Amino acid sequence: MKHFAWSKEAAASRREIIKEGILPMGGILGITAILVGIFALCLYLGSGMEPVIPVHVDDGETVDPNPMRMAFMICGFVLSFVLAYFADRRGKMGQILPAFFIGYTGGTLLWQSVGECAWHFSIECEDYLMCFPHIEGASAIFLVIITTILLVYCSRHQSFSWGVWVFVLSFVGNWFGHFVLIGTYPLVHSLMEEEIWFKGAGAILGVLTIIGALLLNIYAAKDTKARLCCCLMLYFGIGIIVTGVAGI
Repeated sequence: MKHFAWSKEAAASRREIIKEGILPMGGILGITAILVGIFALCLYLGSGMEPVIPVHVDDGETVDPNPMRMAFMICGFVLSFVLAYFADRRGKMGQILPAFFIGYTGGTLLWQSVGECAWHFSIECEDYLMCFPHIEGASAIFLVIITTILLVYCSRHQSFSWGVWVFVLSFVGNWFGHFVLIGTYPLVHSLMEEEIWFKGAGAILGVLTIIGALLLNIYAAKDTKARLCCCLMLYFGIGIIVTGVAGI
């Protein structure tokens, strides 16, 4: 099943470029705001509760084993795959835009569950630390490489349906967007302060990602699915800037 079409001679009109490659950003931002709001509310409600496990340092950071964080993690993880299922069905029914937004929601929930929650529940033992992966950090470098290779392979062999493809891209985009700042810092930690690296790398990588998304949207994307992928890439570029420069 062909997900999208690319060409050096894109036949898109200016209206299609804006309508399908830029305007969906409003829906992406709206969904993100809702998910972040629910996540923040859970953390707030659980802030006065007894931690699930003792607070300790994991991968250089102090964990926050908030019980409501755990509830969000478990519910979000399960719901993310439920949404992937419905995104798959909608995509196979030819409902491109609904499948896109459902897939994006599922992928972002998966990121929140695995990337922003799971590592907070590592278990400190006497001689070692049994931990969930802190996939934003440098320790995840081999996982990033393996995932990238698998993603390229699956893309070339069209292994995913449209809805599931968006689900996967949403998760990986969130993950890699954080990793290029946090996971790469140990490479330059002896040369500059963390804040300087985050702001500089965030600004440069974010702007390059945005430029790449716009150029692909204007000059390469030939159909709706390709332009929606460009819109998703544009969002991740903005996210890298916000994460790095604003420190959010």
